[in-house]
Amino acid sequence: MGSIYYGEPRLTLDVDFAVAFSDRDLQKLPELFSEKDFYLPPIETLLEESSRPRGHWNIIHSASGLKADFYPCSQDPFFKWAWQNRRTTALPQGEVFFAPAEYILVWKVIWYSEGGSDKHVRDISRMLQLSPQQIDLAIIEKELSRRNLLSTFHKMIRP
Repeated sequence: MGSIYYGEPRLTLDVDFAVAFSDRDLQKLPELFSEKDFYLPPIETLLEESSRPRGHWNIIHSASGLKADFYPCSQDPFFKWAWQNRRTTALPQGEVFFAPAEYILVWKVIWYSEGGSDKHVRDISRMLQLSPQQIDLAIIEKELSRRNLLSTFHKMIRP
C-alpha cells in the first residue's frame, strides 16, 4: 500500500504490514480473525515467525481470497525509526498510518536484491517521480550503505 500511496496504483491483491507484536498481542489474533472467516497460522507458527529476524506469515480472508502479509520487524533498528516517523493520513473512516517512503524504498531495494523483480524498480521510480518532497535520499542512502546495498539502489534508479 505504501508504494501505491507514494507512487502510482498497480494491481496487487495483497497488503503488507510491518508489525511489532508482543507474544501477548499474537495470542489475541485468533479472536480477531475467526477460523470461520480467515486462514490464520497456528499460534506456535506466529510466535516462531515473530522471533526470526526475517519472519513472515499471512492471514487470508476465506470468502474473498484477499491476503495480508505480516512482517515482524521489532528487532530491526530501521523499523524503530520508521515507526517513530510514520505518516498519518486522514480518511473518512479514520486515520491510516503509512511507513515513511524511505522505509518502503529501502525494503524494495532489499526485495529486488533477493529476487530481481522489475516491479520494485518501477515502484521506486514512480515514488521518486511522484513524491520527491516526501523522500529524504540521505536517509535511504545511509540505511542502504549500512546494508551494503547502496550500489544496487543506484543501479535501480539509473535511467
